Amino acid sequence: MLLAFQGVRKVFGSFAALDDVTARVEGRAIGLLGPNGAGKTTLMKICLGLLAPDAGDATVLGLDVRTQAKAIRMRLGYAAEGAGRIPGLSGLESVAYAGELCGLRRADALRRAHEMLDLVGLDESRHRGVETYSTGMHQRVKVAMALVHDPALVLLDEPTTGLDPESRDALLDLIVQLRDGGGPAVLLSTHLLHDVERTCDACVIMQSGRVRFAGPLADLQVMRLQTFDLRTRGPAAPLAAWLGARGCGVATGRRDDALTVRLPENAEAGLIWAGAAASGCALWHLEAQSASLEEAFLEAIGPKP
Repeated sequence: MLLAFQGVRKVFGSFAALDDVTARVEGRAIGLLGPNGAGKTTLMKICLGLLAPDAGDATVLGLDVRTQAKAIRMRLGYAAEGAGRIPGLSGLESVAYAGELCGLRRADALRRAHEMLDLVGLDESRHRGVETYSTGMHQRVKVAMALVHDPALVLLDEPTTGLDPESRDALLDLIVQLRDGGGPAVLLSTHLLHDVERTCDACVIMQSGRVRFAGPLADLQVMRLQTFDLRTRGPAAPLAAWLGARGCGVATGRRDDALTVRLPENAEAGLIWAGAAASGCALWHLEAQSASLEEAFLEAIGPKP
């Protein structure tokens, strides 16, 4: 299991940054989604062992964050939000230094630094001082520093913030390359839905310190809205009336045999089949609608009882 949380709570004074966070997360690229202040950075710091939870349990790559924090950090890469540069060093020296901090010998750290700078597209700027780098170059050198020791999982905190469109596209392409290649898994913390939709195969959605969804993107976009398109053999009006009387949202189409049905919360598609049998309408087509990620996200962070 890549990440697992059970009842994790973290309080700063009277403010609960994390409140009963419970989730199990698998995937090659996981989006950690939520508005600013949702608890994303706090959760990442607990994953890194930089903060200890006040309550609950958490494991990263099967290791306990309380008792095996050092072992976890040896297997993780982390690119924090913000510039994070080391003045006076070149890009090559910055990445090699990060490798040495992770235990690589100097020669191995330099070799890996060259490889990582090639990977992130800074091969022609490796000997320039980091003070001369653009914002996009800073973000890419941070990713190279996070990757230099060949981690099993790399955590990226708001990596596209402040980037121009071209630099943003290049960084997102790099995340896709990591996801589809043999490199580390990626945990991408962001409030930008497009970045997750483009790069990730799973996501965790947070709101006010709580997890509202955790799982594959496909499950989020299809299952959250519980909306189905259907066709019947003959007029669908009897089925529409039966479903409407049971709390379903029903919209008719241009054809009298077509309906769009929104199920009530906690209902399942079997309700539609039961309605078809009860109303004497034969179904010949039933398909779950796929919501946009924005629709699914707004549904996930909506008010909860």
